[in-house]
Amino acid sequence: MSLAEAIERVEELVRHKPRNVNDLHKDKLGTQDKLALAITTAVGTMYAVYVFALGMGFWMFWQTYLSKKPFDPYPFAFLLFLGNIIQLLLMPLIMVGQNIQGKHSELRAEEEYKTTISSYQDIEHILKRLDGQDQELLRQTKLLEELVRTNCKPQNSAN
Repeated sequence: MSLAEAIERVEELVRHKPRNVNDLHKDKLGTQDKLALAITTAVGTMYAVYVFALGMGFWMFWQTYLSKKPFDPYPFAFLLFLGNIIQLLLMPLIMVGQNIQGKHSELRAEEEYKTTISSYQDIEHILKRLDGQDQELLRQTKLLEELVRTNCKPQNSAN
């Protein structure tokens, strides 16, 4: 085995093998992390906005028009109190979920970087091989041209 073949063999062994970071990330999540991530994902949708808006609208309509003796009349102080409680509970929870999502993004970015570097090295290797093949083709073409020139020259006869 030549040195070049040995180096190529070592490169194959060291070459980066892409992994599924989604599975890797999911395996690292605990029950509380999964719960925080599920709530963060659910609250971070437009459907959650619609549910909150409909809930508040229903509350205001109920306390203004449907209730004969409203316990939370306009300006809906109890509704504002409930909204603040929900915000106080959701803000830290959403921050935890975003941290978990950030770790997942970092894993993806690192894996993409390693894959890109590996691809770059493969492309460099291929380009070097192609350059070597081009040089060999040029050498062989010159040899063929010389052969054709020497065989096509008229030979003098000594008559």
